[in-house]
Amino acid sequence: MLGASKDTHPAKRVSVHLLALIAQAPTAVEALLHDIRAQELILNLQGTETISKLDGDNLRILCRVALEKRLHKIANA
Repeated sequence: MLGASKDTHPAKRVSVHLLALIAQAPTAVEALLHDIRAQELILNLQGTETISKLDGDNLRILCRVALEKRLHKIANA
């Protein structure tokens, strides 16, 4: 079943969406803005103890890698 599972974290959909926005941003500025939104989300989730510090750190790494990859592609286009 492809629907939402009870094991799926509530912030997963938003996180995946923000990662996709970073990866598909047409400009470096837009990629950076989406990364900022992702960082705000992570801080909010950690502040409300919705996710652990380790999960927040892992999300930051994913966002950083997505941002660096997108910026590299934009710079070399």
